[in-house]
Amino acid sequence: MKRFYIFLFASLVFTKATIAQNVGINATGAAPAASAMLDVSSTTMGILIPRMSTAQRTAIAAPATGLKVYDTTTGSFWYYNGAVWVEQLDTNIGWRLNGNSIAAANFIGTTNAQAFRFYCNNVERMRINPTDGEFVAGATASPYAGDEMSAVATAGLPFALNGYSAQNGSGTWGEILAASTTAFSAVQGVYGGSGAGAGVLGNYNGTNTGNTRAGVYGVCSTPAANAGGAGVYGYNAIASGSQRMGVLGTYNGAAFGIGVHGIGFGGGIMTGNNDVAVVGWRANNGNYSGYFNGNHVIANGTKSASVPTTKGNQLLYVTETPEVWFEDIGSGKLQGGKTTIELDPLFLETVVIDEKHPMRVFVQMEGESEEVYVIKGKTNFVVKERNAGNSNAEFSYRVMAKRVNFQDHRFGNDPV
Repeated sequence: MKRFYIFLFASLVFTKATIAQNVGINATGAAPAASAMLDVSSTTMGILIPRMSTAQRTAIAAPATGLKVYDTTTGSFWYYNGAVWVEQLDTNIGWRLNGNSIAAANFIGTTNAQAFRFYCNNVERMRINPTDGEFVAGATASPYAGDEMSAVATAGLPFALNGYSAQNGSGTWGEILAASTTAFSAVQGVYGGSGAGAGVLGNYNGTNTGNTRAGVYGVCSTPAANAGGAGVYGYNAIASGSQRMGVLGTYNGAAFGIGVHGIGFGGGIMTGNNDVAVVGWRANNGNYSGYFNGNHVIANGTKSASVPTTKGNQLLYVTETPEVWFEDIGSGKLQGGKTTIELDPLFLETVVIDEKHPMRVFVQMEGESEEVYVIKGKTNFVVKERNAGNSNAEFSYRVMAKRVNFQDHRFGNDPV
């Protein structure tokens, strides 16, 4: 009876072409398509291929290339490509060329310890590494550990990372958030080559012509409660050698300019055609345009003061000596041919006066008197007339004494 049912079914649904040896399965008796070995046609039923678990699928011995099954473990179709089993993608598990509509739990990436690689023109351009999630462009890993994102330049693309903006914003922005206590900078540059490059280069290439346009601009804005803080800070960390500079300023010698310019409150920028290495500018003499705590050397030049006159500011120059002297100038008057001049106590705090380092006193009489002489002490000096003179003449004096801590200093080699 079973054989009869098989024969009846075959008689109803099979049409077999005896020449082409192709088979058509349908309910109408239509001939199979000439290009198909098997032509199955129905509007009410589908084709059901073998179903099995992943374990059963992978246990198939010597699967034929092109063999296809439905994996009930993964809920997807699989085919054998001659080397490995390949899952057949669909819109639920594949990423479509025009994008997917996804759920919150969906993602694109890898589920094993392999890098997620991005290719273009069959060349890897960037990747996300599986160990730490590092994103790398231009290489397979960053030259340094600890990078969240890095771009490594190549011969064809020598600039690793650039930021551009034509809007009201920065081309590149770095920020250390308030919760951090790190000593690292928001933006940090390191030059490790053998050329003349810099760790950080700033270049103003705009159209503004103001004096304060800058290649590098530094701002210190908080906290206001404490003293100190620098808009720009330079530090040379090399622990040996010479000519180590924290900050270096220079300019193109084809033009006039200023190497370094410091502006105090109310100060300005020097005008005119001048070549100046360092300028300090304060609006008035209330404070200082320059302050040096240490030796101050001027080589191949003069020390001068610029003083306003009817012919414009004129330069007045200082007297130089091979020793370190402080001096005070004053006046006095003889009383019956004699008087004692007490030195200013504050002046005495700045000098050394003893037998080895006596003061020097110069007297200029300003009235009729006998010749006078000076008797020097440590805190005063006496002016006295010779020949029993007893005049009450006035006089001016100039007293000089060695500066404290430099009382034995004489000359000194130029350190340069």
